[in-house]
Amino acid sequence: MINEDGLYRKVENACRLKSAESFNLRSRIHRLRWFNRSDIWVKRDDELSFGVSGTRLRKHASTIPALKLKGIEEVVVIGQANSNNVLSAAQTLTENNIKITPFLLGPPAHKLGNLKLLSLFVDDDEIHWVPSKQWTDIETHVNKYVEKENEQGIKVFVLPEGGHHRLALPGSLSILLDILRNESESGITFDHIFIDSSTGMVAQSLIAGAAAINKKIQFHVVVLTGSFETFECGLNQIVQYTEDFLLDSIESEPDYKLYYPAISKSFGGTDRTIFREIKSIARNDGILTDPVYSAKLFITAKQIIQDLSIEGNTLLIHSGGTLALSGLMDSPISDAEK
Repeated sequence: MINEDGLYRKVENACRLKSAESFNLRSRIHRLRWFNRSDIWVKRDDELSFGVSGTRLRKHASTIPALKLKGIEEVVVIGQANSNNVLSAAQTLTENNIKITPFLLGPPAHKLGNLKLLSLFVDDDEIHWVPSKQWTDIETHVNKYVEKENEQGIKVFVLPEGGHHRLALPGSLSILLDILRNESESGITFDHIFIDSSTGMVAQSLIAGAAAINKKIQFHVVVLTGSFETFECGLNQIVQYTEDFLLDSIESEPDYKLYYPAISKSFGGTDRTIFREIKSIARNDGILTDPVYSAKLFITAKQIIQDLSIEGNTLLIHSGGTLALSGLMDSPISDAEK
């Protein structure tokens, strides 16, 4: 079984942390007053970057160097219209002089939030819109486009929805190393960790990485898209990726529990209660949360901690995505709470 030092060296090499291409993969922790308890903490991955969502930045930290080594000139990015990963990829790819070609579900009736910000990076005619009825055949649409680009000698890489790809594994594992650093510097050992999951890559990597180094901790995952079965299938895949990356087998059983959101269970769905709690979190702790990801994590975690009487040092991972508030705060639901 690999130790922490061995894991760090492998992640450091994959993310080129000692080179000019390095990303800032360290975020702080602090207590949350919103819970009215002294043993609830938040990890501020939202502070890793102003524009790029924290957990997405981690995935890109190993993906981007790998793409540059392969000489990739263009990346097809698949996602939802207001995807955090699509907007994040637009920034990191452009920074590294790699063209982004979005294939998105839609178009939506209104251009809000992340989609409006995406228009700063790509023109409307550069976005390939795929209607919901054809979304199950998204790979066919993408493959036809890639074939045409390859015929012109352009090297294209396809980034799946949520950036869920083997190349993103080392960067995703960096969150575990950063939590270990947080524990060492603060003198705190976490008994429970709460994290949200859309495609699930970072949550799955966190669980698999902890099992690889035999880190005993209870993970609580709020599944925002898909089913528990989909998450567990993805986890099995990530465990295999992790074993391949570490050249070692994972013998410990991952310790985790899955939950659906306690409120607005449909992905992207919002309601008045969410915006009321966003305001409460902001006024208690000075943190901006978004209604699609982090606010649902906070609200669900609070209910779980109360209902299950969870005790011990608990960490909530704020994955970022607060830029989405720029459009969603103008919605009629949000206005009703002003």
